[in-house]
Amino acid sequence: MTLTEVRQLLDGLGIRPSKALGQNFLVDRNILAIIVETADVRRDETILEIGPGLGVLTAELAARARRVIAIEKDRQLCEHLCETLPGIELIEGDAVEVELPACDKVVANLPYSISTPILERFVEGERKPRTLVVTLQREVAQRLAATPRHKDYGALTLFTGLYYHVTIAHIISPQCFYPEPQVESALVVLERRDPRVRLETGAPFHRIVRAGFGQRRKMLKKLLTGFDGIEKAFAPAGVPATARAEELSLEQWIKLANALR
Repeated sequence: MTLTEVRQLLDGLGIRPSKALGQNFLVDRNILAIIVETADVRRDETILEIGPGLGVLTAELAARARRVIAIEKDRQLCEHLCETLPGIELIEGDAVEVELPACDKVVANLPYSISTPILERFVEGERKPRTLVVTLQREVAQRLAATPRHKDYGALTLFTGLYYHVTIAHIISPQCFYPEPQVESALVVLERRDPRVRLETGAPFHRIVRAGFGQRRKMLKKLLTGFDGIEKAFAPAGVPATARAEELSLEQWIKLANALR
């Protein structure tokens, strides 16, 4: 849909975009085509979309996938989707709270207001999708794809990297949405993978990462004193005792957690 078409449809439905719900509707057909091409939806796949809005992306997914499930919080938009796309499975509710259904892929323009907690639910949940192709704020995308010693590198980077390889596929201008957000967006691809070092059962990976980045400029040996055996764990993990959280690679964090299991 064009900007004019989107505005006319919203007016006809009596809907004013809600900042609280993170409603920014895609109005650029080129970006829509890029999202669909990047998602590479197959006929045998179940696709989950968060925040389908007016159903512009949803319709493209439904034309390609075996099954499309969409989660939408706005009741008026749910009514519109039921009328225009009766073939999809619609869940009315908050994607941060409802039970997330199993799926092969997540393809979505994630509402800005809930993008990080939604990602955390997928990354740390029991039923992890094979692939996520999602539009996020550019700054969140940079945190996901950051490398050690970069200012964006942190707990979110590591928790995501434990299960997914992250690629920033495309930068999206605010002008591609209505209303225009105040930030740039990025199309991000997360693909399931196993890390090169296996995280062993009982290893306190999440606990030590959170503790380590609690005060990222302090040395880890001071921040992790509450973990039994920490003084002896640095050497087997190949981590200098003077290291700071932002200096360790994912593999080093895993080795350190394994040494503390």
